[in-house]
Amino acid sequence: MRVSLLLLLFALLPACGSEVGDECSSDSECGNRRICDRASRGGYCTVSPCSPGSCPANSVCVEFENEATYCMALCDTSDDCRGGYTCDKEAGAAPFCRQAD
Repeated sequence: MRVSLLLLLFALLPACGSEVGDECSSDSECGNRRICDRASRGGYCTVSPCSPGSCPANSVCVEFENEATYCMALCDTSDDCRGGYTCDKEAGAAPFCRQAD
């Protein structure tokens, strides 16, 4: 019985969805209300459009130069971001993970 329950729990783990900032190749990989921004290196699970205070936990709404808004993963240092991304502390918003140059 315990083994069956553990196997069921492990099988359901992928259904929990991804976090903002996770790698993706399609919207379905990002979970409820999230999209995969395939223009970002490796894909980027996000919510767009967004407004201040509307993003999921551990993310912040950022307005870019083209006035598009995206939820971006929060960070303290670049170590908090996945490979190929850096912690942007100079964009005027809370620090967030963005694609490295």
